[in-house]
Amino acid sequence: MAGERGDALISGLLTLTLVLLTVALAMQALAYAHARNIAQAAAQDGAETAAAEGSGAGVARAQALLTATGGAGAQLHPSAHASTSVVTIVVSGSAPHVFPGVDLMLPGITAHASVPTERYSQDETRR
Repeated sequence: MAGERGDALISGLLTLTLVLLTVALAMQALAYAHARNIAQAAAQDGAETAAAEGSGAGVARAQALLTATGGAGAQLHPSAHASTSVVTIVVSGSAPHVFPGVDLMLPGITAHASVPTERYSQDETRR
């Protein structure tokens, strides 16, 4: 049994390494999901604002929400696409990394929301 000295220590260190790796990957998955939810919320709120006030206001509103979230929305950027009847806000970018400098080849985040533009008839604008 003299050849088995230290086996428990090595097994314990390997197990601890696997547990820490699993926790780190779970944290990265949660950070990705959180950033994706922030992007969708910013796109939806920006689209609703853009429908009422114009695409510039919608992009500004989406950017304000992304800025308010801090690090989770730091690498997300909004843009607007408008037609005569629909305005779309697209928020795209990447999720924050749990370990900076470690590229885990995460997929990019893209969220979009479309809302019909609000139009008023001539009679309503005169009131």
